[in-house]
Amino acid sequence: MNSEEIPIDKLNRMQDDEWITLLGKLYEHSPWVVEEAVKGRPFSDKKALQARFESVIFGAEEEMQSQLITAHPDLAAKMDELAKLTDFSQSEQTRAGFSSLPRDTFNTLRETLANYRQRFGHPFILCVSDHSASETLPILQQRLQASPRSERLACLAQIARIGWHRLDAIVS
Repeated sequence: MNSEEIPIDKLNRMQDDEWITLLGKLYEHSPWVVEEAVKGRPFSDKKALQARFESVIFGAEEEMQSQLITAHPDLAAKMDELAKLTDFSQSEQTRAGFSSLPRDTFNTLRETLANYRQRFGHPFILCVSDHSASETLPILQQRLQASPRSERLACLAQIARIGWHRLDAIVS
C-alpha cells in the first residue's frame, strides 16, 4: 500500500466534508457524484464504493450526466494546454503518450476529435489508463458511428472507469 492510500474503514469514519474534500476530484469538476455517494456509507471495500459511484452516475438525471461528460477535457490536449487540466487529467494524458504520437497521427486524431465533438456536442471520453494514445484513434473512429444515446452511455462507462483508477490510487 502506498503511503497516500487511505484504508476503507478510515474513509467510512470520516466526516462528510472530509470525505467529499478527499474524493471530490475523482470526477472532473463534478463533486456532486461524491456528495451523493457519501450517503451510502459504510462501504465494505473500494469495489462497493465504486459500485455506489456508478449507481450515482448512471442513476442521475440526463442533464447531470451531460454536465459530467462536458466537464471532461478533450483528449490529446495540446501540450501547452495541459496546465489547464486537473492534476489527474494532466497525469493520465501525459502517461498515455499523446505527445509521442507521430505528428500526422496526432493531427488526424485532433481532427477526428473535432468531428466527434461537432457530432455529439461533447468531448470524446476514453479511459487512457486502459488505452494507449496509439489505440485511441481506432476506438474514436468506431465510436463516431454510434447513436447519440449509445455514445452518451459509452462516455459514462468510461468516466466510471476513469473514476475507478483514480479511486484505486487513493483508497486501499
